[in-house]
Amino acid sequence: MTPSPRGPGSIWAVVTVFRPSGVPPLLAQLRTQVDGVIVVDDGSGPGFDAVLDSIESSGVVVLRLERNSGIGSALNRGMRHARQAGASWIVTFDQDSSIAHDFVDALLSASDAAAAEDVSAGPVVPEYFASVRQAGRREGASTVLAAHAIQSGMLIPVSVLDRVGDMDEGLFIDLVDTDFELRCADAGLPCIVAQGLALEHHLGARYRVRGPLGRVLPVLTLSTPFRYYYRARNRIIIERRHRGHGPRLRGEGIADRIYFVIAIALASPRSTMRRLIRDGRRDGRGEMTGPMSPELAAAAASVRWRAERLPD
Repeated sequence: MTPSPRGPGSIWAVVTVFRPSGVPPLLAQLRTQVDGVIVVDDGSGPGFDAVLDSIESSGVVVLRLERNSGIGSALNRGMRHARQAGASWIVTFDQDSSIAHDFVDALLSASDAAAAEDVSAGPVVPEYFASVRQAGRREGASTVLAAHAIQSGMLIPVSVLDRVGDMDEGLFIDLVDTDFELRCADAGLPCIVAQGLALEHHLGARYRVRGPLGRVLPVLTLSTPFRYYYRARNRIIIERRHRGHGPRLRGEGIADRIYFVIAIALASPRSTMRRLIRDGRRDGRGEMTGPMSPELAAAAASVRWRAERLPD
């Protein structure tokens, strides 16, 4: 890695996986960019021991959770291990991400540039996450704040975790990174972007839509059905928790609600998707966190999409 005035300390990567089909190429890409790599398996089960053993044999630390505990829990477990290993910086990833050879250095350089301008900054994310641009307004001559931040590809100084705390494990999945980002902003440590830097990522499955909707949205990305429950629930929790960020969250909430209408239109059975979103909103209003009920999870597993899945 390129020498930097950022001070002593090591940089560790935390990569979360769930039922990986093989060794993620990301691990080899990280080998020369960080001091250590931790893979946290979020309860894949014994059927994936061979893949995890192969990862471990390459010198990567593998932490195996007994059950699926959600992205917040998996990240926290990995970050605690990294801190015990002496990390001063932690960069987090999903298994589906892919990075260039200078990715981590670019994140660190953006943090250094902000410090040189006396800009108090917290986490750093790439300007582009797949096709999503994360940049917002400029702060200083060369520092750009994030308009929103996705956790895969996020560089977090350990000092930020000391001040802000860990990820909220109760949110389980979806908007966990949004909650963390907003807590950082409220602590005076806003997330910034590394300008021009891009992270390749597989964003769900792509589908071709037939019929009247297909004339407007011929191809779109759809998530696994169970995630719509968490998206609906956590959206309400986040909106209530971070009222000071109302204008931004109202815009994001409107976009989510439009997406929910599309998901219902394409789901089979539609009644089950309506239930997932309705129950999610109800539980959000009740401030319920943690995993969904086994009954609701079973219902979500029965949903199929009325669309043609395209090759990855």
